[in-house]
Amino acid sequence: VVVVVVVLCVVATTSLAAAALQTTTAPSCNFTVDSFNTTRTGGDYKWVALPNDSLEEDCISLCCDDSKCQAWSFNTVAHYCERAPNNASVCCALKSSIPTATPSIYPKGTVNTGFRHLPPASVPTPTAEQQAYLDMGLTMFLHYSVTTYGDDVEHDCVKSKCLPASLFNPTEMGPDEFGITATDQWVLTAKAMGAGQICATAHHEGGFALWPSNYSDYNVMNSGYKHDIVEEFVASCRKYDIEPCFYIGPNANGYFTQVLNYTDDQFYDAQMGMIEEVLTNYGFISRLWWDHYLNGCGGLSECPACTDESNPKCFPQAWQNFTDLVHRISPNTIIGTGPDVGHSGGGESGVGDYPVWNARNGSSGSYGPLGTIFHPREADATIQNPGDAWFYHEGHPYWNASEVWDHYLLTVGRGENFILNMPPTRTGRIDEGHVGVAQKFGDALRASFDTNFGEVKNINVTCSTPIIVNLTVEASIDAIYTRENLMEGQSIASYAIDVLVGGEWKQQPITNGQTVGNRVIDVLDNPITTTAVRFRCLSSVTKDVHIRSLTVHKTYPPMD
Repeated sequence: VVVVVVVLCVVATTSLAAAALQTTTAPSCNFTVDSFNTTRTGGDYKWVALPNDSLEEDCISLCCDDSKCQAWSFNTVAHYCERAPNNASVCCALKSSIPTATPSIYPKGTVNTGFRHLPPASVPTPTAEQQAYLDMGLTMFLHYSVTTYGDDVEHDCVKSKCLPASLFNPTEMGPDEFGITATDQWVLTAKAMGAGQICATAHHEGGFALWPSNYSDYNVMNSGYKHDIVEEFVASCRKYDIEPCFYIGPNANGYFTQVLNYTDDQFYDAQMGMIEEVLTNYGFISRLWWDHYLNGCGGLSECPACTDESNPKCFPQAWQNFTDLVHRISPNTIIGTGPDVGHSGGGESGVGDYPVWNARNGSSGSYGPLGTIFHPREADATIQNPGDAWFYHEGHPYWNASEVWDHYLLTVGRGENFILNMPPTRTGRIDEGHVGVAQKFGDALRASFDTNFGEVKNINVTCSTPIIVNLTVEASIDAIYTRENLMEGQSIASYAIDVLVGGEWKQQPITNGQTVGNRVIDVLDNPITTTAVRFRCLSSVTKDVHIRSLTVHKTYPPMD
């Protein structure tokens, strides 16, 4: 059994005595009740109304009987039960993670909390495909569609009428004087930036397809450029060793709803067919990016409203069938955002969460140190900011390389992945100004992290054992790059960094200091000349921690 009490809670806890139980059935799991001056907020996924004479043990029993539940809150005041049904005065809030213990602000006995002790198997590990995706860290979005040719349009066939396919007419898709095609340029831009994958909008929410689909005539073959762009894109990815990925959302195709007026069944069958086409006609596709995952219809999810909730072909219940389709015809393709990768809580800001736990109870549950599945997160943003423009707009402001660097450290540098959108212009090529930013940022990334002054790899120690990196030479350093071996499970909950200065270890102020996970990059306020760096795990989920690598660097941020 993982002893999470020691490592996750600094507040004393007390176990309930069996003799104190007054319920018909005693709680059936191993649990700990927090002391009266401690509480845990957040992570609620289910609120249950209880009879007024209920005891805390009733709430605990509900948690024990629910496979998703990791912690609970037993509330005995109506004001604290506003989210429970039936205007309850006594209620139980079940939590799918174990929130951090904090001092309680509630009157004694009104809000009681606690958590379950879960077995080691509840610290999940990634699949090989998830780990390969996480190793990339940075990927690139490419929003390109008939939307590019509209007048200040971001959501064709959703917030506006469907643009005619004939508007799509790129003028520079073919090879330039150096033999570089437009799709080659997309891929070379990703490589210059340091991205390992490109997610192109095979069809966006409006449904315009960049390939000659047999399931929709709203595609490139009815445009001014009658070529299979998906085929050209995948060929360029193979040529330059970049993984291809497609944005194609199962529950969004405005052309099918607004123009063809499809029923639930017609919409479902056509969307199934289109996804099968892109997964079977172009070789292996590394990832699908599903927007609005698990949503029903409405808003940007342009699909027929579900009139019969028992119909497995309408949303949201149809999502599982689409997942099953992908797993059947391309089992090594990951779906993210989707069942394999979650969306960062920062929305489309390019700012990641922190701390970052990869464990989750189901692909829609709360994140925490323990869970039933491994579900990493990705932050996304478009280079056209401020203003959050995803399709290209002439003259729109865009981030410089320093701003991209900052967002990289706020996402990849905290343990999430980052996907940055670089949209082609109406020529079909990415704007040269954007390309310059990608190159400048990528140069800074390589200069900073491709080499190091010292490293250790594959270290397995108890949390209380410091890890020392002796540098190859005395050097001026300002960054420590740490990765856990997630194949052994994520464990570190807090840590400190020390630098050897004048023969003494000096703890450094860092902005992170909690989770490590896939990676964490701690950049010091100022460079320090030293011969050694020390990493100290302060708390962890399991007794042992597994460090994949720990490297020491001098950064060279882009100067704008």
